[in-house]
Amino acid sequence: MFTKFTTLAAAATLIGFSAFAQTSSGETASDTTNAGDQAQMMQMDEATGNVFYSDMKARTLRPEAEWSKNWAGLSDEQRAKMKSDCSTNGATARSEGDTRVCEWAGNN
Repeated sequence: MFTKFTTLAAAATLIGFSAFAQTSSGETASDTTNAGDQAQMMQMDEATGNVFYSDMKARTLRPEAEWSKNWAGLSDEQRAKMKSDCSTNGATARSEGDTRVCEWAGNN
């Protein structure tokens, strides 16, 4: 009986510890993903970022149908900087969303 109790107590401790280790920072899985994306995201000024993203912090892309209208609202300098940033920052250092944005910007 003592062996069963000890085994159950050890299992409960391990399960509790692993759950604590996964959430001890207070971040949810989506927070962690966004933090990873932000570590690899391109640095865009707010005006340029708002062309493509409805929420820059969460990296929520706007529908692609809105990009052309928003892109036209940028100055020539802003568009040139965006294209330059896309060409100088390697594709491996970008999030998936930034890669789509750069491919689109390069064709427009």
